[in-house]
Amino acid sequence: MAATGNSSATTAQLDVVFDGTWVMVPSLDAAGNIVAVDVYSPDCGHPHGAVFVNQIAPNPWPQPSSFYMLDDHRHALDITRNSGSQTGMQVGGVNQTVNHCVAPGRSINSTWDLMISINAGPDAWVSGDTIVPQYTDPQGTLFPCFSGQDVPAGSVSTLQTLTFLDVSAISFCGAPSTFQALLPSPWTGVGSLIIEGEIPYIPTMQHERGAIAALAELAGLDLRLDYPLPSSRSVQPIPQGIQPRSHTGPICTSSVLILPQ
Repeated sequence: MAATGNSSATTAQLDVVFDGTWVMVPSLDAAGNIVAVDVYSPDCGHPHGAVFVNQIAPNPWPQPSSFYMLDDHRHALDITRNSGSQTGMQVGGVNQTVNHCVAPGRSINSTWDLMISINAGPDAWVSGDTIVPQYTDPQGTLFPCFSGQDVPAGSVSTLQTLTFLDVSAISFCGAPSTFQALLPSPWTGVGSLIIEGEIPYIPTMQHERGAIAALAELAGLDLRLDYPLPSSRSVQPIPQGIQPRSHTGPICTSSVLILPQ
C-alpha cells in the first residue's frame, strides 16, 4: 500500500487520517493556500468511527474495536497553531495523479450523513492505499471498474493523511465526550486522529455499487461502478524509502477530491 506525497516530522505534529469513502473540499485563500477543509461522507449507510493514537503512521493499524462511533451530523475539528496562522500548503501540492480529482463548480447536495469541517489548512497531504481501478477477469482481460463522464483519469486512493505542524491544541466538536477526553490538552507532542469511513466493512458488489452511487450523487458526478475494485494490498508494492499509512482489510471505494484546476 503505497503512500504518495510529502510529509514532515515535528514535536507538535497532528496527522488527521481519513480512510474510506469521502468527498474532500479544500477552501483556498487568494494565493492558492489551503485554509480549511470540508470532508463529507455520502449517505450510504456506513457506520463511522474515530480513534486517537500517540504516534504517527501507527503500525499495526488500530483494531475496529478501538474506534469510537461517530453520530451522523456535522462535526468541527478545531486546530490551534502556536504561530496563530491557519494557512497551510499550496493546493498544487496535492498529488492529483493518485487521486480522483474533479474541478469545483458542482453543488454538494444534502445527501451526506456525516461532515467534518477542519478550520486550518494542512502542511502536507499524503494519499495512500492507491490502486488502479481495473478488474481482471478469469481469462486475464482487464476492464475499467468505473464508467460515466467523470471516471478517474488514473489511480485512485482511499487513505488521505492531512499533516498539521506547530499544533498547540485540538478539539473535535461533536464527537463523544469520552473520545474527546483522549485528545491531549494542551497538545503535548505527536499523534494521529484516524477517521474511518466504515466499521466494519463486508465486501459485496451490491454494497460497493451503492457506495459509489451515493458518492456520485453527493458530488454531482456521472459515475458508476461496473466491476469490483481490486484490493490495494494485493496491487500496490511499497516503494523503498516511503513510510506507508496502511491498514488491513479490503476497501469499499475511494475518495473524491474537489480541487481547483
